[in-house]
Amino acid sequence: MLEVDLLGPVEVRVSTVDVALSPLERNLLTLLALSGGTALSTDRIIDQLWGDRLPAAPRSRVQGLISSLRRKIGEVLVTRHPGYLLDPSQLEVDVQKCETFAFQASAAGSTAEAVELLRRALGVWRGEPLDGVTAPGADTDRTRLAELRVGLLEARFDAELELGRHAELVAELASAVAANPLRERLAGQHMTALYRANRRADALHAYQALRTRLADELGSDPCHDLRTLHATILRGVGDEPTETTQDTRPRRRRGKDAPAQLPPGVGHFTGRVTELRTLTDAVAEPADEPTVLVVTSAAGLGKTALVVRWAHTVADRYPDGQVFLDLRGHDPRQALTPETALTAVLTALGTRAKKLPATPSELLSRYRTVLNGRRVLIVADDASSVSQLAPLVPPTPDSQIVVTSRRRLHGLSTQHAVRELTIEPLPHDTARELLRRILGPERLRDPALDDLLQWCGGWPLALRHVAAKLAARPSQSAAAFAAELRAVGDGLAGRLVVDGDPRSVHSVLEDALRGVSPDAVRLFDRLRRAGSGISLPMVAAAADTPVPDARDRLDELLAAHLVVEDRSGRFHFHDLVGRFTHELVSDPELCTVVNSQRI
Repeated sequence: MLEVDLLGPVEVRVSTVDVALSPLERNLLTLLALSGGTALSTDRIIDQLWGDRLPAAPRSRVQGLISSLRRKIGEVLVTRHPGYLLDPSQLEVDVQKCETFAFQASAAGSTAEAVELLRRALGVWRGEPLDGVTAPGADTDRTRLAELRVGLLEARFDAELELGRHAELVAELASAVAANPLRERLAGQHMTALYRANRRADALHAYQALRTRLADELGSDPCHDLRTLHATILRGVGDEPTETTQDTRPRRRRGKDAPAQLPPGVGHFTGRVTELRTLTDAVAEPADEPTVLVVTSAAGLGKTALVVRWAHTVADRYPDGQVFLDLRGHDPRQALTPETALTAVLTALGTRAKKLPATPSELLSRYRTVLNGRRVLIVADDASSVSQLAPLVPPTPDSQIVVTSRRRLHGLSTQHAVRELTIEPLPHDTARELLRRILGPERLRDPALDDLLQWCGGWPLALRHVAAKLAARPSQSAAAFAAELRAVGDGLAGRLVVDGDPRSVHSVLEDALRGVSPDAVRLFDRLRRAGSGISLPMVAAAADTPVPDARDRLDELLAAHLVVEDRSGRFHFHDLVGRFTHELVSDPELCTVVNSQRI
């Protein structure tokens, strides 16, 4: 068993024995440990190890590093297309342990249980993350992990404040604020703890200190939530723990007629801790203009499940209602028009049908008038285009719109402030946890489960359909199902459908391919034939087309999440997309496009 500790000085053990690594070996092992069971290609490793400062013969250097590292850690370092990975079944990473505790805390049955799990998650930390790692490719993860730690602290403080431990937390919160002086959520928690500990003057002083820091360093004022908390303390009300939400904002009663249209969350929601926190942080920041939150990814990766889960957690911020719109953007024949969407929101907010304006411009004016001064959350699911979505943007930052889309809506940022979150496949351990929660721990003991996990590629839709099939066949082992999968081959993708859910991996990827131009479909086929991980000039050469035209078609495929571009400028398929490329272009209609003369 290989143990890798990244939440502090990087340490490595094989069968509990410490392993000494050179700086480059430490960098490489860290990158592999952070990849979540996904193979890193040689080109990706080169880019992440050295960035723009390449050594002589970088590919040979990587091969040498792989060989020396394998001698030290053994066969846990696996060669697998398109490169190398650490075998998840023989690997323990402290980051995964921390994230598991954090996930369990989010699903805890009581506040006391959540506090205990959050303490365990924080107890895994030993110092600054990735200490001793110098690879430029690790910088993003270093920032992500630092954010994870502060977020866990904030969640623990929220829970302990809810339990009434105000006086006990004052000193620890003061230390946390000193370490993160611009973190407004921490400052609000510190103010709340001081006030509830009968230290009103100190709470007001803490607010003034934050206000001065923000003005001096950022030229801004504290966010709306903190200003509200400050006003509450000045009035001398709201001192009971139950009067404050976990973000320290005083509760507001939702009007009895306000819409509450959020659908129930998906069962066995698993992982996405970082993504949930990213969305919450986005609405916690002060804003003087409306900001559109866009959650985008290929179909089947769980965008809607993520957004619905998050929307339920922040519903109290929007006491004037939560409106859910299915824009049906994946099907042009059924997609909602902007006017239909506006009508749906206005109707939900109380406008009678007979009083709705007749013209699109009047409808838009009424929409902005109704939303003005209200705090409404609008979830616009499955948007297809900027023109469909733009009229729904609220007129003020009091209300919030969050969008899911299978396409990247780049044009929206030319008109509005946009925060985009791209969803990736689930890491190996999270995917395994999802199967465990659906199937139970007994069936996960079959070693063949790893074959199924690899086949699913971290795609929640594929994982849920595989789990549903196995759950419906209680006597079939994971090994037998994996053998069936191998025997049928990739053609099973189109038939892996569960009663009551007409979707399949094949169908959602085929929808994405149908949504791009014929030229992009043909380029997709050429890229499939040329192989993943090639540069733009190589793509253009394979397609026998000028580089600018190839770039335009690649941009279409990128926007539809059918290919991925890495930092080195090379283009790849997600594992699951790559597995089904042949099946996708075998569709008769798409074959006609592929085989036509024009490219």
